[in-house]
Amino acid sequence: MAGQATTVKKSSGPLTATIVPSTHHPKINAKWPLSVTATLAAKPAHATSLYLFMLGPMVVSTQHPYGKNPYRFTGHYNDTFTWPPDSLGQTLTLRVAVSAGGHTVDLDWAVTPVK
Repeated sequence: MAGQATTVKKSSGPLTATIVPSTHHPKINAKWPLSVTATLAAKPAHATSLYLFMLGPMVVSTQHPYGKNPYRFTGHYNDTFTWPPDSLGQTLTLRVAVSAGGHTVDLDWAVTPVK
């Protein structure tokens, strides 16, 4: 994982959200870590998060961290995905939507799962 992680950071008003995925090429049937951080006015945000899996502009799946809808967190959480065999070779966008204080930030990360 060293040398591969990249931070994606965006803001909407006082809300700033960041994701740190481990690679653009996750292995199918293997754990793939993701870290999410949110601040509101530079303090840990009381926020919600959800995942949108996109094929081009179309949302093909919506999921919630830890299966909780809505997933509420304060400041930071870590999660892991297991990419299914059906995703092998598909170029997808994982969109992590983070909301707090009436603002939403969409953080996009392109992935192509591999064997």
